[in-house]
Amino acid sequence: MLPRVGKEFVVRMRFNWRPFFEGRTLLLTNTLSGGVILGLGDIAMQSWENFKKPGRVRDWKRTGCMFTVGCSMGPMLHYWYIFLDRAFVGRALKTVGKKVLVDQLVASPFLGMWYFLGEEDFKV
Repeated sequence: MLPRVGKEFVVRMRFNWRPFFEGRTLLLTNTLSGGVILGLGDIAMQSWENFKKPGRVRDWKRTGCMFTVGCSMGPMLHYWYIFLDRAFVGRALKTVGKKVLVDQLVASPFLGMWYFLGEEDFKV
């Protein structure tokens, strides 16, 4: 269990962050979080590459490209999941299974292509 002070902090943070996950700001949150996740993933990958081959220099342009690709995927995913929630209403296991299946068959190949094409377009 969390101490009282820790619990109060968690509750305060929960209510302070709530506006970012609802309404109009949700699109902005999804867009930026997509970019941040891809950017952090690239930083982690470059750290691993630098560990394997010392002497390499971190490529911040590559990280920026990954951030840009992630930000471009954010709005598409935002509206895609809104569509899925309207097309398949409910939280039953069968409904969730349908959402996952449609997501993997329709969106996953497209977004995989978007990622690799976007990554290539930013290379010099």
